[in-house]
Amino acid sequence: MTDGRVIEGRDPTYRIRQARPDELHLLAEIDIAADRRFDATLHAAAVATYAPVQVDDLAAMQDAWRLWVATDGDGAPVAFAHTHTDSDTVLHLAQVSVHPDHAGHRLTDGFLKALIRYHQGRGIAEITLTTFRDVPWNAPYYARLGFAEIPDAEADADPHLGPRLVDQVAHGLPRDSRVAMRLVLGR
Repeated sequence: MTDGRVIEGRDPTYRIRQARPDELHLLAEIDIAADRRFDATLHAAAVATYAPVQVDDLAAMQDAWRLWVATDGDGAPVAFAHTHTDSDTVLHLAQVSVHPDHAGHRLTDGFLKALIRYHQGRGIAEITLTTFRDVPWNAPYYARLGFAEIPDAEADADPHLGPRLVDQVAHGLPRDSRVAMRLVLGR
């Protein structure tokens, strides 16, 4: 956990903290609702090919301290994020899902602040992610948060990012729609 500390996002009614086992079923519902935001994009059909996150998978993430939630003023989860540690120095932000009713409150920014605070002093030097290049709440938003695009050739050759991108293409996401990004910590 975060030593009992709760990390606030931009909106003081939201809190970012690590997920609890009793909340996991709610996160699967958030994932489905969040994917509906893609219905108006060119990538809707490809996003639909990904199965919603499963409660068993969420439980494994929660057990490994890699699952975070944003809660509303009543303490109910409205968004979640999960990570993977790709190496001793690289944390991968695998997914952020925000229920559409709570979009626009900079919850992703809150997740990033929580992750940075949690991993300070633990050797993590950068955070990576893969996302849609042209969806406004994806790559353009992450760029505003300080992430920089990783050149495609470098991302494709990376032992962690490359296989993720291959999997995304296998699920129907055009490679030219995807971008890998990096946030270097400690600047």
